[in-house]
Amino acid sequence: MPLALGIGTGLIYLAFLAPGISNIDGLSMLTVAESLVVNHNLTVPADIGMLGRDGNSYSKLYPLLSLLAVPFVAAGVALSHLLGLPSHDLAAIFALMLPALLTAGTTSLVALLALRLGSTTEGAWLAALSFALGTIALVYARTFFAEPLLAFLTAGSLYLVLGGTVREVIGAGVFVGLAVLAKPAGVIVGPILSAYLLAKRRPLRIAAVPVFATGIALMLFAGYNYMRFGNPLSFGQPWSFRVAAIPEGVLGLLLSPGRGLLWYCPAVILFIVGLRAAVRSKPLEALMPVILFIGYLMLHSYWTTWTGGWSWGPRFLLPALPGLSALTGMLDKNWRKGLLILTVIGFFVNAPTLISFYERYYAEANEQGISQQALLWSPKYAPLMQAWGTAYRQLKDAVESDVRELSHRTHTPGGTVANSRALRVVAVWWWVLPVAGIPRWIGIAVALLLLATGLWVMSKGAASCREEAVHST
Repeated sequence: MPLALGIGTGLIYLAFLAPGISNIDGLSMLTVAESLVVNHNLTVPADIGMLGRDGNSYSKLYPLLSLLAVPFVAAGVALSHLLGLPSHDLAAIFALMLPALLTAGTTSLVALLALRLGSTTEGAWLAALSFALGTIALVYARTFFAEPLLAFLTAGSLYLVLGGTVREVIGAGVFVGLAVLAKPAGVIVGPILSAYLLAKRRPLRIAAVPVFATGIALMLFAGYNYMRFGNPLSFGQPWSFRVAAIPEGVLGLLLSPGRGLLWYCPAVILFIVGLRAAVRSKPLEALMPVILFIGYLMLHSYWTTWTGGWSWGPRFLLPALPGLSALTGMLDKNWRKGLLILTVIGFFVNAPTLISFYERYYAEANEQGISQQALLWSPKYAPLMQAWGTAYRQLKDAVESDVRELSHRTHTPGGTVANSRALRVVAVWWWVLPVAGIPRWIGIAVALLLLATGLWVMSKGAASCREEAVHST
């Protein structure tokens, strides 16, 4: 069942693959992968990087996603040479397969975590489905941010450490180390998992594995920082932390119209009910997803830029969502109806981003002079309230624009709608096929095949859950 969920959601995500990267952070990490493939170094153009110790510019972001994207980028570059197309464009489309596949893998891990916490197979299936289609995971599976990778590694490390065998704890240590290299926020995972192992009275040499892996990864990251910027503590992002920022950050990430978890991932809130059921049989294990969630919440609330710039919902909390979603697998049949309803609501909230770039609304708001505070705290201007209207305007522009003419524009994300190419196309891969001389109907047929196959695979997984439920009664 978990495998069917992962394959099914992966195919669905690929059917809605974005035609490019529409944010500076993603473009910066993609360019590192391109530089490794084409130039065999880590340098990037000055407009998307920071000046390094050797006079070259380097991405200020994190290494792991760029390294993992290298095979995808290499395939895109090779195909671009065969088709005579710009290598950057195909590299971006191929690289975007990586977060889609990572999020599909995380969906499987949600089901596995739910089962490990004591869920039935039916409950685990619904919990994973809710994560994949009813939360911001649906949105960020189509982007090139580091959060989908960090979510996969956080969920994987938690699943392995709950298994408890020496081999699984060592595997969790590997995931923990990679989490730090995916994004420095992953530093919280190792100490929390080591504390859990100590609470379970595991030998110190076993309990220390996650925190030891964190230390090794931090040293590697420090070396990477020194190589780029001559300072092991230069992680690229500003060290702007204030205790006074915590109340606003917590309130904003949980409840604000512009970023609140409650509005963008409504189904996840039912983890509270699932937690009550899980703690009866596995109290320590049930608390682990909650502790990780609190860790990510407090860390990012302490950071003055907790909003995450042009983000959709609480992007910084995405790595904690798999664990919370797994707890919803513990709901009884009556509560599962509520989970299903909230999942549908969550899908409706997030679905506009399947055909449009949410950055379009921020560009429009910027042109209209709408303040950041209004975007965060005013229901009227919150992205989720404007998403469908923005998607309609983007589709209207796409129909009225020649995608072949737009393709000749610079690939740097534009600050305005008029000078952007990404914000004026239907945000799915098959819309840009005419640039390669391929009719759109071929892409639509492939996308429909991927979608239908994904739904079929997921339905087979659901059928196996029902059969198991019948046999267990």
